[in-house]
Amino acid sequence: MPDYEKSLTEYIKDLKSDDSKIRIKAAIILGEWGNDRAVTPLIAALSHPDENLRRESVHALKEICNRRSIEPLLDLLKTEPTAEVKSEIAYALGFFSKYTVEIDNLIDALSDEHPLVRQNAAFALGKIRRRKSVKKLISLLEKDTSIKVQEMVIWALGEIKDKRAVPVLLKAMKDDQISIRKNAAYALGLFKEKTAINLLKAQLTRPGEAKEAAWALNRILSDKETKSVLRKAFQKMFRDKQGEDCVEICRVLINKDKETTQRYINDMLDDMDFAPFHRDLKYLY
Repeated sequence: MPDYEKSLTEYIKDLKSDDSKIRIKAAIILGEWGNDRAVTPLIAALSHPDENLRRESVHALKEICNRRSIEPLLDLLKTEPTAEVKSEIAYALGFFSKYTVEIDNLIDALSDEHPLVRQNAAFALGKIRRRKSVKKLISLLEKDTSIKVQEMVIWALGEIKDKRAVPVLLKAMKDDQISIRKNAAYALGLFKEKTAINLLKAQLTRPGEAKEAAWALNRILSDKETKSVLRKAFQKMFRDKQGEDCVEICRVLINKDKETTQRYINDMLDDMDFAPFHRDLKYLY
């Protein structure tokens, strides 16, 4: 633990200082300190009119991660007027997933007008992994216009692994946004979803999309099938000089077929078109 200017007791007292800078510094340090003695005073600070203190107190409670913080944070999530603090609360609740967390208020937060609140609520629900949230997450994915929210919802659905999510994840594989397609590939890999194989094979050779597709196919296919698919994809991408994607294929293939992968790596090291990736390739040996 780092050395501090004051004792734990003094920093707890500073939470009630008339000086906002002193209050906020105290909350930050109490979070870093991580002592459970600070939990009750930090919970009390959640009702302070200073929104910056509320935000830093939420962050500190997340760092300490004592189960006593859960109910006050859930209550504040329902009543907090500012989007910045509310999004911090939603994010923080995801770090209490080792405890039992009632998720109704987080599900309600998926309907918040501010996209960062929706995004962080989806993050927390993905960490908590309760199937009760799946229906609302699917609905949000289908209608939300924020790319960041969609990305996080897809991640959360992958973490929860409820089969009801498969149709919307397959649909997301055809989205116009590359980040949506990549996140969907990762989620479907977590499901080991065989109905996604053809979509993943198509994604594998699209520029910038090999990493997630290769990872997912590696989880879904047999070793023999994986080697065949990745070799074929590498050969196409090598001809097309898709250096980054070739490297990502090699990262997966080296665990299945070391000899072939080393040959691929040597081919790229001998080709100056792949020079920007030579350092990454050497780390694969």
